[in-house]
Amino acid sequence: MEILAKTFLVYGIQTTGKSAVNFLLSRGAKTVYIFDDKPCELMQDTIKLDDFNQVKNLNIDCCILSPGVNVLGNKKIELLEKLNIPYMSEFCLGLIKSQGKNICITGTNGKTTTTNLIYKLLKTQNKEVFLCGNRDIPLTHFVNQTTKNSILVCEVSSFALESITNEFKPQISSILNITADHISRHKTFDNYKSIKNNITKYQGTNNYFVCEYNFKTKTNANLLTFSLSSSDANIYCNKNYIICYNKRLLKISKIKLLGEKNLENIMCAILIAKLFKIRNRNIRKVVYSFKAPSHRMEEICNINGIKFINDSKATNPDATICALKSFKNNVILLLGGSDKGYSYEEIFSYVQNVKNIITFGEMNNKIYMCAKEHNFDFVVKFDKFFDAVCFAKRIAQKGDVVLLSPACASFDEFSSYKQRGEEFKKIIKGENEKTKNW
Repeated sequence: MEILAKTFLVYGIQTTGKSAVNFLLSRGAKTVYIFDDKPCELMQDTIKLDDFNQVKNLNIDCCILSPGVNVLGNKKIELLEKLNIPYMSEFCLGLIKSQGKNICITGTNGKTTTTNLIYKLLKTQNKEVFLCGNRDIPLTHFVNQTTKNSILVCEVSSFALESITNEFKPQISSILNITADHISRHKTFDNYKSIKNNITKYQGTNNYFVCEYNFKTKTNANLLTFSLSSSDANIYCNKNYIICYNKRLLKISKIKLLGEKNLENIMCAILIAKLFKIRNRNIRKVVYSFKAPSHRMEEICNINGIKFINDSKATNPDATICALKSFKNNVILLLGGSDKGYSYEEIFSYVQNVKNIITFGEMNNKIYMCAKEHNFDFVVKFDKFFDAVCFAKRIAQKGDVVLLSPACASFDEFSSYKQRGEEFKKIIKGENEKTKNW
């Protein structure tokens, strides 16, 4: 896709949209129009549209979409299609215009952990490695810094994959897992799965696709697989070791990351590191020392023999189930938050190791009733997150694990899962003033 002397519309002017505007202007775009569904300020060297229907009278070559723009059922997108104006996500634009190699990781759970680990592995032997995508800094921010020696390690959301073109061909891509999420945006689980599978849709025989051994999708790329059990995979676990290409590579007991899902994340990262010929000694050093990013199975502290785990990023039931599988018994589980349209039924097939469930927030009663329907009687509900955490802290005994793994979004009381996780830490450590009076 050409940028020089072309005319663009950037739809959605928040952090990502602004980055796309700056990138297009830096590459010599003739005109950049901007539009947002919410009030936004005019950016320098752009033309702001007050009415999206103005596109009918403009010779726009391409529209760039910010991740906040929902494509499905969007009348503005339908207008673009009627006018034969192509559109793509900001991420797609950044990827096809970057130099060097790129690695694209998607999945419902585990993207951040896996991309962070890949980044650290590659940095042991490569200087020009960038960590980007579904993070604080958009991909287009980095593109002008890339060279033929660069490696982009990209965390890719379903929002970024919603609008891609046939130029979107990652050198290496991976789908870690797919379970129901973002259904309020994508409408059905089948739509969501189809969008996730876009990551490998246009890959060719010179590319690689990494996935779990039993994962089913169509790809033209070279297939590499990981498995918790099958020795037919390129990398797999036996009781004590991670076996890579039929050789023992890592001792599982030395790994700090908790849970089976994290073992899958590690195996995916190793397969990709091997493509870049990262030495085994470097893989061992990085993996053995690697800790989960904040709010993802993060052990906050151990007080009087009680472990406190912050898994605030677990905003869907599957993530909570993964967390529960990491502990053998004596779990005090904190569930709740705002609604994402989920059923919580499946969680109660995995509560054999749970001694108490404490629900909170907007979903407290729905989860409470679900527990009762599954004959789980050790459940208490609170309206407020603060009260729920204080209660969990009060009833916990030596040998217990207090696990915040909410299975819900955070927007009833907090601006993000990060803010919720930070508040959890403060309450547990007694840094919240209100804890003195609870």
